[in-house]
Amino acid sequence: MNGKALLGKRAEDLSNLIEQQTQPIFDSLGIIVPIKSCSTLLSLIELEQASLAELARKLEQSHQLVKQKLPKLIKLGLIQQQPDKEDKRRTLYSLTSQGKEQSQKIKEYLKQSEVLVDSISKDIGVDIFSAIDQAINSMKDRSLWERYGQD
Repeated sequence: MNGKALLGKRAEDLSNLIEQQTQPIFDSLGIIVPIKSCSTLLSLIELEQASLAELARKLEQSHQLVKQKLPKLIKLGLIQQQPDKEDKRRTLYSLTSQGKEQSQKIKEYLKQSEVLVDSISKDIGVDIFSAIDQAINSMKDRSLWERYGQD
């Protein structure tokens, strides 16, 4: 399965490969945060405290996707939840002290990971991060639906 029509699957394959190959690095650095949840912790550093809606907006992800990640982060003792004192319908999330420590480790790793991404870009002759950003922006500017049957 290699056709260009399966771009979504190939993007997911790349994401899964990144996750598999990053896990041993995380293990060696003592990072217990699930790889696909790192951005959630980093967002909570910036926001300090946030509702599900605020986190989803910051991460540019659906409420449902963000909500799925939170129980594991709570179970790991990385984030805590509490009812909003002003609006009892809302739950607010914030980092625990362990979550803050883990976030610092992630930040240190991110500095090193730039070198890893640059190495891949050099191997394939394309700035992979820039190419992905360009593809995302192109699809936001003109959706697949808008392109469908018109090119």
